[in-house]
Amino acid sequence: MPRKLRDTRNFYFFINSIFASLFLLPTGIALSYLGNTNAGWSCIFSAMVLSTNILIWRAGGGLALTHSIFEVTLLVLIIFNSAITTGVTSTYIVFLALVPILPVFCMSRNWAVGWVLVSITLLLGLYSLQIVGLLPHRPEDTWQDLTISTVCIFILVITQIILIYIVDSANSQSLHILNRTNRRLEETSKALRLADSHKDEFLAMVSHDMRTPLNAVTGYLDLIYHDKNLPTETIEFVGRAHYAAKHLLTVINDLLDFSQIRLGKLTLHPETVALHEVITHTFETLSNHAQEAQLEYELFIQSDVPKWVCIDKNRLSQILINLLGNALKFTPAGSVRMTVSAERRAADNIELLIDVADTGIGMTTDQISRIYLPFTQVHSAQVSLGISEPNRGNGLGLAITKSLVQSHGGQLSVKSSASQGSVFSVRLPITVVQHSVSQVEPVNLATTQQQSPIYVLVVDDNEVNRLLVSTTLLRTFPNAVIEQAENGNEALEKMRSNLYELVLIDLVVPDIDGADVVAEIRRNAPEPFKNVPAIALTANVVLDVVERCKAAGINAVMSKPFDRSALISAVRSYTVDKGVTKTSA
Repeated sequence: MPRKLRDTRNFYFFINSIFASLFLLPTGIALSYLGNTNAGWSCIFSAMVLSTNILIWRAGGGLALTHSIFEVTLLVLIIFNSAITTGVTSTYIVFLALVPILPVFCMSRNWAVGWVLVSITLLLGLYSLQIVGLLPHRPEDTWQDLTISTVCIFILVITQIILIYIVDSANSQSLHILNRTNRRLEETSKALRLADSHKDEFLAMVSHDMRTPLNAVTGYLDLIYHDKNLPTETIEFVGRAHYAAKHLLTVINDLLDFSQIRLGKLTLHPETVALHEVITHTFETLSNHAQEAQLEYELFIQSDVPKWVCIDKNRLSQILINLLGNALKFTPAGSVRMTVSAERRAADNIELLIDVADTGIGMTTDQISRIYLPFTQVHSAQVSLGISEPNRGNGLGLAITKSLVQSHGGQLSVKSSASQGSVFSVRLPITVVQHSVSQVEPVNLATTQQQSPIYVLVVDDNEVNRLLVSTTLLRTFPNAVIEQAENGNEALEKMRSNLYELVLIDLVVPDIDGADVVAEIRRNAPEPFKNVPAIALTANVVLDVVERCKAAGINAVMSKPFDRSALISAVRSYTVDKGVTKTSA
């Protein structure tokens, strides 16, 4: 069929015409063989007309014309053969019931009704001619017999069109019910989407509200933990409390990451990093857990692994910590080893290969098929290992890890068998870069004896958080002069009248948003006040927030609870290392 004729109506016309032609041709031959020559030749002639009609239709004759030719041919064939036999009592007259079928499928209901009226008119004409004796009928047929036969054929034809309308009515009713059901489903879907969006908003809000006090908890515990004047037992207690707080923070972060992944909002922030140091530092963060469990804990970095690459180091660390943490959790004895190698793909592209192998309890095939499902845990294994409820995790670690690996365009696979340990393998395509610095100096958290004081403004509506940031800075920068503001208007007033070397500002503060405060200073404050560096400290670090901070002119964004070493490093880079001195308005 030509492309322009490939629609439903033309398809039905074509199929009906083909089958009618194929039916009439052998029927005509059979009738001629049986001695009914006139009927036979009329069928053969009609088949030829219908075949020619198909060619007219295919050449672009139009559906209305070719459909009319089809119907006229069918009616002439039926009436002719009825007229030359026994009229309204003829066997051929029953085929009038076929007349309204084709118009229903390839034209319209009105066309079907029209051809039914034509059929009835011809039927009545045939009946009238027989009644007056102009057409033959069987000698034994009385006018009553002819009338009964006509009425029966009339009812048969009318029944066909009635059935069509009944089917239409039933379809219309079904369609009405279906549409009503679809509307209900659509309303339910809208309600679920609304509830889902409210859930995400609730999750973000609760996360922020949980991170704010958790920032103080982890921060002060960290300060106490590094106080060498405390008894060893006290430091040990504080260390355990600090670990529990960090575990709670991990749970919150996992929930937020899972929500962002599910919404398709997980973003990567590639940067140039010293790959060996990122891997080593991440590996060493869990070394204490390995020592406590009396496990062999080894890292092997092959010589083909490049020193400098472009990657999201935070997400890479998250992948490694999740895999190493799982290996340590499910290995009661033996070893946990991480091997890192690389395969060269192009001049500046490699595939980083990371294998985390353990001698732990392993997994069955059924367990392997379920480990990447959200909120799924191998409870029987955890109970057998004696893993306490707080340390069992939330079942999101591997689901998030797989999504993070796939976000990098990589693959995560596992080989394991029960009681034989497991090997998780990560393949990450990354870009190799050149860097002029041979190594990165570690952050020094010891007290800095700066020659002149540094001037910092801390903006936060939570007094505990302001005191925590101030105390943390004074531990390293004892000569620091730190001023505080508890809302946006107070921050604006201080930033317009005093030139600070750095502003640490929370984004969620009363009256004026932290990003709006910085944007106002950037727009309207005179030099040099408008150029004061600003770092946002926020409990809600998602792409939208980061982009908004950039648009407002904020220099950097740090999450709360903040990392002590990262905060000190940032403050040092904007103050001590730049040697800025204070002036007053």
